[in-house]
Amino acid sequence: MTDSGTKPDCCCLGAGPMLTEILRRLGPSESVSQHFRAAQLEVLKGLRTMLDEHIAARSEPPRQGTKIPVE
Repeated sequence: MTDSGTKPDCCCLGAGPMLTEILRRLGPSESVSQHFRAAQLEVLKGLRTMLDEHIAARSEPPRQGTKIPVE
């Protein structure tokens, strides 16, 4: 605020807190947010498992072929 107390110094002219409140009200409830966070965690765990399987498959030593006598 300026010294006169009538006008804020910021460029949003004091609309920031009001916009923050509007956006908070438009967003999902806390229970919905919790559900989405849990779902996101499960997706990340699935990706981790998939990566672990790919890493394990590529970490195995290469298989040697068998020799077949050719006449």
